[in-house]
Amino acid sequence: MTTISISVNGLERIINQGTTLAALVEQLQTETRQEPDSTAVATAVNEIFVSRSSREAYILQANDSVFTFSPITGG
Repeated sequence: MTTISISVNGLERIINQGTTLAALVEQLQTETRQEPDSTAVATAVNEIFVSRSSREAYILQANDSVFTFSPITGG
């Protein structure tokens, strides 16, 4: 399978071509021994927010810059 290079929170990462943002988030949570929970993290790709409902359809591309962060709620 072909791989591509992306940046995740400022660190280079090699992933399989065709990886979705949802799959990446789940993989990151598994690697850090967190329960897979899409609500526990917010995401942005190339400085543009990507909603939870859009992650499954969002296919990452070479040189994308992904940021994950804790969502802020409340008022």
